[in-house]
Amino acid sequence: MAIDEQEKATIESPELTATNQQKVRVVVGPYKVAAGPWWRGIRSPLIITIISVVVMVALVSFSIGSTVTSSSGGSSSTTASSAGSSSTDSSSSGSMSMGSSSSGSMSMGSSSSTQTTANVPNATQNFGNQPAKYVVDKDGAKHFTLTAQQVMWEPVKGKKMLAWTLDGTVPGPVIRVTAGDHVRITLVNHLPQDTTMHWHGLEIPDGMDGVPGVGQKPVAPGKSFTYDFTLHDEDAGTHWYHSHDNDITQVMGGFYGAFIVDPRPGSAQAKVEPKADVEYIEMISELGAYYVINGKSYPDTQPIKLKHGQTVRLRIIGASEMMHPMHLHGHYFNIVAEDGHTLQTPIQKDTVQVAPGETYDLTFQGWAPPGSIYPFHCHILSHLMNPGQSADQMGGLVSLIEYDK
Repeated sequence: MAIDEQEKATIESPELTATNQQKVRVVVGPYKVAAGPWWRGIRSPLIITIISVVVMVALVSFSIGSTVTSSSGGSSSTTASSAGSSSTDSSSSGSMSMGSSSSGSMSMGSSSSTQTTANVPNATQNFGNQPAKYVVDKDGAKHFTLTAQQVMWEPVKGKKMLAWTLDGTVPGPVIRVTAGDHVRITLVNHLPQDTTMHWHGLEIPDGMDGVPGVGQKPVAPGKSFTYDFTLHDEDAGTHWYHSHDNDITQVMGGFYGAFIVDPRPGSAQAKVEPKADVEYIEMISELGAYYVINGKSYPDTQPIKLKHGQTVRLRIIGASEMMHPMHLHGHYFNIVAEDGHTLQTPIQKDTVQVAPGETYDLTFQGWAPPGSIYPFHCHILSHLMNPGQSADQMGGLVSLIEYDK
């Protein structure tokens, strides 16, 4: 093919020496190829930039890889030990499929992950919220005694988990007293670690409030402590108690219960107290990888039973570390109290957002025909599953409203 004079090959060097120091330029057509010492090529700004980027990427990749390898090795061992401590069967390993929220629940028991459950007794009762018993002391005080102890608890039938309880149930016994009562509560600690008891929502002296290192010393294993206080008219309402020492393990392991203060007869609070034919308490929480109502996951949750025409009062307590929008099918309800305080004007809704630590009192009318059944459930859909379940199965935070036939 024809080329112009300028495009003819030329050599701009008198000679090539053995030292290869002379400048040699070969031009073939419009394309110029510079030849010379190899190290002169890498002095090009573009080449230097490319090499720098490659080296930086390699160093960063190596650093990230080392970190991931180290942390994954540690987390896998933690997960394995946590699964072993929270359940006596393979259900806890399946719980990880519930997603990030249940993974968070699994980590709650990690501090006790090395504990063996071989000598932990099985729970002797299937359900919590039993009425707490008391004796009357000589000075008229109502004296309760609660024992903190570990048991193997079943959130659903056949799935046993290590639970941190009061008197061996989740939730613990319901303490029910009246405004004006002088109350003593002796906490006996049979747990393998320190504990205390906090009275959530009550106006009591700081030394009785149950915060270790602030108002009291923690109660050591094998020891006991007696809380002593008087309830006021302002305390009337729905409250709860829970551990305040190593909370993430003990509270999320089941160490909590309802504390109900009825208004003093004849008081201003008694005059506005909501009226109902039947009453239920539902404590919402997590237990390991399970979402539970009163320590049980559906289908093992207890139903709310009523007759056509009755008014139901439902005391909801957020013993959880999560938000739970609780929705009632087929009914509107009135929110009549928040955090133990009766509302002057009830709020009508069909869903109530229960935050950690909150309490709500709801009332609703049983309008439906006999034999009707409606669910009351959390509307975060991942909270409606149990570990190992498929998406078409219902579990978790569901209880049923059942009308007598």
